[in-house]
Amino acid sequence: MLEDFPVIDIITVNYNGRHFLEEFFTAIVNLSYPKDKIRLIFIDNNSKDGSIEWVKSQKTDFSVILLTNKKNLGFATANNLAFRICKAEFIALLNNDTKVEPDWLVWLVRAIRSDSGIGIVSSRQLPKESPRLIDPQSNETSWCSGGHCLIRRSCLEKVGYFDDKFFMYGEDVDLSWRMWLHGYKCLYVPEAICYHHYKSPERFIERRLMFHVRNSILLRYTYGRRYDILRQVWKWIKEAFAFALKRGDFKKAFAICSGVFLHAFCIAHFIQKGRRLKRFSSFEQVKQKWITL
Repeated sequence: MLEDFPVIDIITVNYNGRHFLEEFFTAIVNLSYPKDKIRLIFIDNNSKDGSIEWVKSQKTDFSVILLTNKKNLGFATANNLAFRICKAEFIALLNNDTKVEPDWLVWLVRAIRSDSGIGIVSSRQLPKESPRLIDPQSNETSWCSGGHCLIRRSCLEKVGYFDDKFFMYGEDVDLSWRMWLHGYKCLYVPEAICYHHYKSPERFIERRLMFHVRNSILLRYTYGRRYDILRQVWKWIKEAFAFALKRGDFKKAFAICSGVFLHAFCIAHFIQKGRRLKRFSSFEQVKQKWITL
């Protein structure tokens, strides 16, 4: 499938994900891609479950660079720290709670090298695909998941890294839309298959829900109108009432309300970013085709 294999930097962010790591590392070992062309940058967000010790104990035939943070910096900032030391032409982002098929990386590399105008490619996610727009003819897509994608580093440097303010969730959507605004394509590669675990420890579910709510609102300050913002806020308020009154799930209701409340502390940043991006001559065209609010 490939006559030559470029060096790939794979970034994985970990936070107390020790229980995923054996399956994750095994999948990388089983990749059909040459191991001397793979460099795994494993960045840990101050895990307390033995993740760091386990990674240090592994003997692999691919290079592993271990970075450790003194606190949980979140997905966006951790990846940004790793981006700064990447040297490869292409950077893969792969969640620690995934298992990829052996030819996953080969398919992604083949796709991104097919057109110099492609900035980022994303694989097929099983058992559940994330909702997005996909052109059935070209496989161009509205956004690529940061959990299992391949990025052209030169495009990333021009467009900019993840927005740290997201912490986690929504940063990949934002990066993809900025790729489109800068004239780079986002591509879906269904042949590259990634299995993603969806079950999280109970103590993390509410926190993740809170960031999902918060960031879904903040995206609309950058890419939408006042109507889009108000509609999203009202949607989550109704959802919180539904969890509390109909389902009796007060923890999730509180998480939703927290997300709605906490988004207010980042409004200025996202409004300012929106003003800058809306100056792009391509903004209305990209919004009409790819930006779904």
